[in-house]
Parts: sequence; structure tokens; C-alpha cells
Amino acid sequence: MASLLAFSGATLLPAQSAEAAGTTDITASVLAGSNVTLNGPSIINVPSGTTTYNGVFSGQGTLTVAGSGTLVLTKDSDFTLPSGDQRQSVTTSGGNWPYPIVSNPDQPAVIVERGATLQYGADGSTGIIGDYPYTSISGITLNHDNIEVNGTLAVDIANREYNLGTISGSGTISQPRNTWGTLDLADDQSQFTGTLADGTGFNFGSAAFRLSLPSAAAIDNDGSAIISARNYTLVLPENFYEDQYGSDINFHTWQAGLIKMTGVDHYTDTSLDTASIAHTSNFRGINIEGANVQWGDGSTSRFFLPATPSDSYINIHKNGSLAFDYDGPVTLDTPISGGVYHASLSTPANASISLAPTNGNAVTFAVPMNYHGTTTIGHGATLLLGTGTSGGDSSLLTGASNDQIIDNGVLTVRNTSTSITLANVSGSGGLVQSGSATTTLSGAISYTGPTTINAGTLAIASAGLRLNQISGVAGSSISLGSNSLSVSTSGATTYAGSITGTSGGLTTTGGGTLTLTGHTSTPSGTWHVRQGTLAIGAGGSLSVGSLVESAGSTLSLAAGTSAPIQVSGAVQLGGALKIASLPAVAAGGPITLIHETGTQPITGTFTGLAQGAQLLVGGRAYTINYAGGSGHDVVLAASAVATASSTASGPAAAVNVADSSKASGSGGSSIVVLVGATGAAAAVVAGGVLFFLKRKKRGAVGRRRRRPTRE
Repeated sequence: MASLLAFSGATLLPAQSAEAAGTTDITASVLAGSNVTLNGPSIINVPSGTTTYNGVFSGQGTLTVAGSGTLVLTKDSDFTLPSGDQRQSVTTSGGNWPYPIVSNPDQPAVIVERGATLQYGADGSTGIIGDYPYTSISGITLNHDNIEVNGTLAVDIANREYNLGTISGSGTISQPRNTWGTLDLADDQSQFTGTLADGTGFNFGSAAFRLSLPSAAAIDNDGSAIISARNYTLVLPENFYEDQYGSDINFHTWQAGLIKMTGVDHYTDTSLDTASIAHTSNFRGINIEGANVQWGDGSTSRFFLPATPSDSYINIHKNGSLAFDYDGPVTLDTPISGGVYHASLSTPANASISLAPTNGNAVTFAVPMNYHGTTTIGHGATLLLGTGTSGGDSSLLTGASNDQIIDNGVLTVRNTSTSITLANVSGSGGLVQSGSATTTLSGAISYTGPTTINAGTLAIASAGLRLNQISGVAGSSISLGSNSLSVSTSGATTYAGSITGTSGGLTTTGGGTLTLTGHTSTPSGTWHVRQGTLAIGAGGSLSVGSLVESAGSTLSLAAGTSAPIQVSGAVQLGGALKIASLPAVAAGGPITLIHETGTQPITGTFTGLAQGAQLLVGGRAYTINYAGGSGHDVVLAASAVATASSTASGPAAAVNVADSSKASGSGGSSIVVLVGATGAAAAVVAGGVLFFLKRKKRGAVGRRRRRPTRE
């Protein structure tokens, strides 16, 4: 696990005031171009305009640059603080990859006051003030001459890496474009609160040194910001601003290194952040070079890259990773890909993309993604594919062996016109289909959360797929094709859309109830009520190839004027029956529950309902017939109208064993539950009243009937 960087340095001592007693004014010597040996505090009052100094500074003391002009140094200078002011020490971390650690940093040796500009170099490799008493550690030599910048420090150094020591102040450190020198920002820079203006290349940490930069006002990036971390977590909270074509941010990590960006990468003109602009003005690039990068820290919804595909790119190389950690909704409108610079889409990336397990972390992918690899959704997070509006469709690549989605939160698909395939989805999270376009599930699908279909079609391209807690609205659909689907329920869910397919079927598992109120047609498919309850609700219909009901399961039907279930092949019954509602019919009128459209007889019976058994529904007796219709339908034949308290006509007797005060008295809306009973008896709940219907024993003619009794 990456460890946060801790520095042991003490607070930098404040610089001496330019007017402090004993300060030597060396302005005349500098203007004359003379070499200057410092002997204590010294000051240069730079006149307006540009002064180029070809001399060098040496000795012991401090150098303050004041005035309103620019002082350009063309040669390297080396001086130190007086020995009595030196307390700084540098140690190494040890281990296989040592890095320098600065303790008790000295006060600044160089001070740039407000209004003044000090420039190191003139597009050459020299012009830096520095003292280097420390042994090179992993390729870096730290500068002992710390600097305080309250005005401007311009670094126009070419073909050289250089270090400024410990930086303080609130001014600006700027680098011109195309100087091809690199500033190494190392160790604890927490006392710098100004602006870093990168015109060509700044190293924010590296494999050789660590960095802490928590307080800079901003980073103006018109070149390449190279951000690196080896085996620790580097957090950069600053906003980045860019306004030059070709500028980019490059990330590198090693071992358990992690880089967290908690600010925002803007255009200098922030109104252009999400504008569509010419590609030649495209100057916000992200290159993740085998690095582990995270945007956000779970405490903000300020997205790092507000952009459009025309003004930004994200390239991930060498199996790098990008994580999102926000506490509110954000939108990624830039493709994640693996090309080279602006030719980003030329090559797909191999990458790991994740949403941190933070409540409210809702990330919308507003464009098609171009990466292979693992997409992980943490608990409490939501990945939304597509914006749900025209032109905002998204997609994830499939087809590679490493393509998978680990969904422990919520995966929502909102495409309006572009069909999308989701491959190899696992995890404890759920899936929401909310767009009008089709979403296809393929490969190994094992996620265990609920599946909700609010619009469009969820297509099944995986054989033997199992989903949990399916629900959805009218107008949506599930397309099985030739694939079977297993649905596990706990509690009650309702799917109001349609289910279509050819030879595909559905199996219910779990102890809950799945209610279908739409129209289902899988003409050659087998539907198996294995566990729980499959309910065909009011207005719903089921047309299938074959139907199997296992013992211990329940089939619940809201019958209408036509059979709620039509089966072209075998019907095998063995579980319970629930009647949610029946239509009003005349005495003797048949009500078809299951219509077998072929020639196969019904096999088995509902639990406790043998052929010819009677039952009461809303106070009316019905006789069940498993050879009704054309000889192979399940049909109820209505008797004359009776009430729940009356004696059933014919050979059956009604015995009330429930609390009659709970009876609803509602006819067609009452629920009849048929459960197992011994012998020829059937237990029926009608309008809240439980009845046992039992055939009269033969030879008992004239025997007085028992009156209904209550428990």
C-alpha cells in the first residue's frame, strides 16, 4: 500500500528585509558587469527594462533582487549563507531506491521581491545560482541555495536539469516555451504559495526524489508537466491551466506509487473548457505511462478534466490505471485510449479503470471508450454509460481476454441510439438499462445485484445466464434469443416490459415473487418455475414452448377472457397455484388458465388440486379440469354464484376456519392460495377467508352437513 509522504524539515526562516541594517547595495557593480563577492546581505535594485549580467556572484551572504526591471544572469554563480546561518542537512532514505530528505532547511539565500524579475539563463545551459555540497543521490544533486520568490523567477535554461533547493514565497516561477531545460521540484515545497508556469518541462517528483507541493496557487502548464511517484502517494491539489497547442500532463509511477490530482485541468480561458474548438488548438493532453493515477479524493465533485473530444485526449500506456473518486456526479467527455499524443484513437489502451467506493461517486462516460482491460465500480459508486441525450452515447471495448467489468456498485446504461455490449460482468452490484438503445450481456455474467430495465432492450447473449431481482417498466424489453435465463428473487419485483426470444427460456429461483405484467413470447423456449413464485399479473401474458412447475414453487395467475399462459409443447405441473383474479362468467362458463396449443396432455397437477377438485374464489365455486378445451388445457368451470358464508352447492361442503372479520368480500380482486392438502381436500384463501373443500364420502346421503365454523 502506498504511503503518504512525510517530511521532517522545519519551517524555513524568513528572509531578511531589503532594508535590514548592514545590507550592501551592489547595484552599481552589477550594472557595470563586475564580479561580486558577497559578504553578508546584499541587494540589487534593478532599473526598469532588462539588465543582462555576465558576471558571477560568490562569497557568503544573501542576494535580494528588488526594483521594477529584469536581471538576466548568463553564468552560473556559487555562494553560500554565512556558516553561522547554515543548519540544513540532507540524508538518504536507504533501501534499494534511496531518495534525498532535507531537514531543517536554511533561510533563502536568494530573494526576489515583488515587482522584480530575476532570470536564470538566456536560452543557454548556464545562469543558475546554486551551491551543491551534497552527494548526488539517485542522479539528483540538490541545490543548497534556497530561494524565496515574491516577484518573478524566469528560468530560461536549456539542455540541463536543475534544482532550486527549497522554494518559498508567493510569486511566479516561469519557464519560456521551447527552452528544453527541466526544473526538478523535489522534497518539501510546502512553503511556496505562488504560481508555477511550465513552458517546456517541469519534473514534479521523479523516480529519484519525492515531492510535497500542497500550497501552490496554480500551475500554468504550457509545456510538459512530468509528474512521478515511486512507492508513495503524491497529492497535487492545484489547478492546472493551459493555453498552448501540444501541452500535456505526463504521469509515471513505480512500485506502489500513486498520484492523486484533486484540482482541475483548465484552459487558461475556462470558458473554453467544454467548447468545441479546432484540433490545431487542442492543447490539453493526458499521458499515463504505466502509472497509477487517481482524479479526486472523495471530498469534491470538481472534475479534473472538463473537456470535449475535440480539445483533449487521454492516452494510457504500459497497463497504467486511472481511478475516479468524487462525492458527486462528474462527466468524462474525453475518450480513454492508447495512441500517441493527438493521434489518441489510433491504438486502444490496455488499462485498468476504476470508480472508488465512495458514496455519490457517479461518473458518466459521455463518449465511446477505447481501452481493453478491467473496469471496476466500487460499492456506493455508479458508472453511467451515455448521457441519455442525443449524441451522448458511450461504449466499452469487448473482444480481448482481459475485458471485464467488476460491478460492486451500480452500472447504468443510457445510450439512446448506439447499441452496446457488456462483457464478463461480475461483482455484487446491479445493472440499470435506461436508454432506448439495446444493451447486450455477453461472456461470463455473474453479478449478483438487481437488474432494472427502465427503457430499451436488455439482450442476453450468454447461455445459462443468471440475474437477480429483475424489474422494469412497460415499453422495455428483454431479448433472450436462443439463450436461457435464470432469475433469482427475494421479496417481490415486477417486470412490466416484454420478454422475447426463440428457443430461450427462463427459470425462477429463490424464495421471492417475480411478477410479469407485459407480454412474453419465447415460442420454443422452456420456462421452469423451480423456486419461489412466478406471477402473470393483470394484462400480462406468457407464450412459451414448454412449462415446468416444480414442487414447492408457485404459479400465480390473473386470468382474463383469454388464457394468461399459452404453451406449444409440454406442460408439467407440480407446485402450488395462486389465483389473483378471475373474470366474471356465467354458471358453467369456462376460464382457461393454461392453453396448450399442440396435442400434448397436461402432466401432473397443482399441489392439492386433483382433477375435478373444487375451489372457492370470492365466494364462488370452480372446478379444475386438466383436460379442458381441446383436451389439453387447464380450465376452471364456474358453478352458480355462492357467498363465502353459504354452503357450496353440489357435493362439496365449505368449512370456514378463518376469522371472517378479515374477509374482504371483494369477488374478482380476492387472492386464492392453493396449498397442499391431504386426500381430496384443497385449502383456499378467498378474500381473507380460508376454506377447505372436500368431496362428500360415498354412502353418506342424507347425512346432515356441518355448519361453517370459525377459528
